[in-house]
Amino acid sequence: MFDLAALPDWLPGRRWFGGKGAKIASAEVIDEARLGGLNVATIEVSYAADRRPERYLLPLRSDGTPLEDARDDAAWLAIFDVMRARGEIPTRSGTLRGERFDGADSPLATLPPRPTVRRLSAEQSNTSLVFGEAVILKLIRKLDQGRNPELEIGAMLARRGFRSTPTLLGALSLEGGFEATVGVAHRFVRVESDGWSYVLESFVKEPTPSPQLLAEIRELGTRVGELHAALAAPDDPAFTPEPIRREDLQRWSAGLLAELERTIHVAASAVPGLKERRDALRGRIERLATAKPSGVRIRQHGDLHLGQVLRAGGQWLIFDFEGEPARPLAERREKHSPYKDVAGMLRSFSYAAAAAQKRGAPAGNRSGPAREAFLQGYDSRASGLLPTEEATAKLLLASLELEKLLYELRYEVGHRPDWVAIPAGDLLRDEVES
Repeated sequence: MFDLAALPDWLPGRRWFGGKGAKIASAEVIDEARLGGLNVATIEVSYAADRRPERYLLPLRSDGTPLEDARDDAAWLAIFDVMRARGEIPTRSGTLRGERFDGADSPLATLPPRPTVRRLSAEQSNTSLVFGEAVILKLIRKLDQGRNPELEIGAMLARRGFRSTPTLLGALSLEGGFEATVGVAHRFVRVESDGWSYVLESFVKEPTPSPQLLAEIRELGTRVGELHAALAAPDDPAFTPEPIRREDLQRWSAGLLAELERTIHVAASAVPGLKERRDALRGRIERLATAKPSGVRIRQHGDLHLGQVLRAGGQWLIFDFEGEPARPLAERREKHSPYKDVAGMLRSFSYAAAAAQKRGAPAGNRSGPAREAFLQGYDSRASGLLPTEEATAKLLLASLELEKLLYELRYEVGHRPDWVAIPAGDLLRDEVES
């Protein structure tokens, strides 16, 4: 068995571990499913500080070695085959169960018994494996009680016939006792580029977006609008649109005020002039609480930016509907203004423009035309979901962009100090208001 006493030293080195920087008080296996010589364990990590315990998926080989530290295609295939065979494997407290949602012509039906296995190296918060260059299985490492949005939203989009996303094929779930989604499988798509790289390279080459790029960005806005229309499903209570109420605006305003104070506390020493902006920013945020309620709240992507879209066959595909893994599952499943996703994408265009100049590209007008093109495409498909009160619409979108901007600033201060100037500059220049 894996030496749990080594976990405090081993876990912080894992990309998927969310407790970096926190002192681990204890760790224990709370559930496990045995697949021959493989032990698919669920561990609970408790912390010394005031932090809730967290649970993680930890596949172990028969000698106790964590599977990710070894090259063992057979072990990864054993996990994959539980899903492929719709298997039910007993655990201490329940069952590890495989589901399939595919048809007779799907890759799961046509893969050979022992397909090739390739692990993707760029994954941050999960572990993704490609089987036979046809199916990609994402193993969700940080586990939360309940159905993961990646599976929940994927199943809804399949039912609604939304095609601008990789096809959902199957899932792995723990049932009975602690219930959680531990894996989600999709059709593997060979892509030309992710959206961030695609737009950034274009911005580096051109000081102003070309007509072709603007047309593609407009198309991306259209796809996101269609996504939101598909997620606004009236026949499922978890997805039924709900009117934005006064208390929603008040709650969002209060949360954003707290985000502002947290950001000033974290970033003031790195950003001269930030404290002086507090009153102006607070005033803008407080106006949201008194705006006239308008529009609806819906389920959405939850972490949308250019890195979450793919360019394949001249088309856009939207993927990774898990939301922000660091946030509680209940929070990720909450309905919000569709502008929350839109704000994330608009900030991504602004970031790409700044990153292009950071790479030596000359000054130009990049983000403005890109943002406008995206909104044109989006509004053509999602107008029925948006506030009809123009003042509310502008204030809500600006507030949600500000929320994203504050997050960016905190992230860069903590992880990439060389990038602090991008969100700091936009914040001090009132970028989101304009």
